[in-house]
Amino acid sequence: VGKTTLVKLVAKKAKEEKLFGDVVMATVSQKLEARKIQGEIADLLGFKFEQESDSVRADVLRGQLKQKARILVILDDVWKRFELNDIGIPFGGDHRGCKILVISRSEEVCNDMGAQIKFPVQILHEEEAWNLFKEMAGILEDDTNFQSTKMAVANECGGLPVAIVTVARALKGKGKSSWDSALEVLRKSIGKNVREVEDKVFKSLE
Repeated sequence: VGKTTLVKLVAKKAKEEKLFGDVVMATVSQKLEARKIQGEIADLLGFKFEQESDSVRADVLRGQLKQKARILVILDDVWKRFELNDIGIPFGGDHRGCKILVISRSEEVCNDMGAQIKFPVQILHEEEAWNLFKEMAGILEDDTNFQSTKMAVANECGGLPVAIVTVARALKGKGKSSWDSALEVLRKSIGKNVREVEDKVFKSLE
């Protein structure tokens, strides 16, 4: 349901509002690779590993993260429980300024990872969805230009906040032909994930 897109918006908001000194994000994926996760975080923090051993790299990464007074570490696409210590991510009493956001399709995985607060992605009711769509697309209350097409596009987003925000922003300020193209793409994309739909919508606007 587009959790990755949603969390990117969260990361952007956290940076804009300066809620954390640093915000880093790494993709875990089904085949967990510690070195890949460590490398993604290191790149965002601006340093390189000189060590080859995973455990030594974990110690180095832990040291770097502990130097940050307030940092948000986003771990996307988590499929199963793993030890944060093995990666080098401090948590709890080890570094209270380090907050961890785990993104997963499974609530059970979130529980296994010890999540203290969970944010399930909810489906919006029709009126809520349309209001959000109008806000994101810049549609004014008295705007009646091809409104039926705009409402049809909004309906195709299926009440998913991420799909609504993504599609509405892509179509903001566009003409009727762009809206028609987007509607056609969305109708053919039922069952696809939001990232695929997002790519197709943007391509239809090029």
